[in-house]
Amino acid sequence: MARPCHTNPRRSLFRLGGLLLVAACTTLGACQSASQSPGCPQDLPTACPAAVPSYQQEVAPLIARECATCHGPGGVESQRDLSTYTFVYANRSPVLNQIYACIMPPSGAAALQSADRLLLLTWLVCGSPNN
Repeated sequence: MARPCHTNPRRSLFRLGGLLLVAACTTLGACQSASQSPGCPQDLPTACPAAVPSYQQEVAPLIARECATCHGPGGVESQRDLSTYTFVYANRSPVLNQIYACIMPPSGAAALQSADRLLLLTWLVCGSPNN
């Protein structure tokens, strides 16, 4: 007999990620539709992979390369520090929201490569594990 989806941990994590996006959009008022950000893809992952991207091996180096210049100690947005897992995890809802809505990286900065964007969105939606 199939288990109800609310007992499937992977689906629960995916649902939580979607709820975080909705909560962030509602609470922070920062979500924008793709039509408000020209060229912003509607690419939120629809399912979590069996192996969620690794924070240590994939996500942390990506954040260090693409975000830490501004969102790290001494950066222009250092009050929104993303230099450690603890800081990223504490800010996961706004990070998910702003990446998905193409608010970050800001206009004038190079856009994330599609693979990097998908990696971050997948990691954020699928529970943001410290793996």
